[in-house]
Amino acid sequence: MFKEDGTVNSPEYPLSIEMIRWTFTVSPEHRVEIETYLLDLGLEIQARGDDVLVVTWDEPEGGFDELIEDLWAINAEPFEITHEGFHRVNLLVYHPEETEGVDSAAA
Repeated sequence: MFKEDGTVNSPEYPLSIEMIRWTFTVSPEHRVEIETYLLDLGLEIQARGDDVLVVTWDEPEGGFDELIEDLWAINAEPFEITHEGFHRVNLLVYHPEETEGVDSAAA
């Protein structure tokens, strides 16, 4: 299995992965079987046409190589998978400032 790593993060300061998205093309005759397998694992799936699947899951724990091998076995031949990892670098919550008029109306 060949992995082309386009990671820009320094190995000294890795970010935790919050979500992963895979995009790949499967054989149409095996698509339903692959979708069922992934749904049984609790993953979210979007189908684009008869053969393109987009799979996402939150807080993945690894085991990607084994999962890929399983998908290839179901499909009866290997296929390319685009793997995107999303990191939560910053989380902000915006809320309105309370004004004096709102405070007195609530009292």
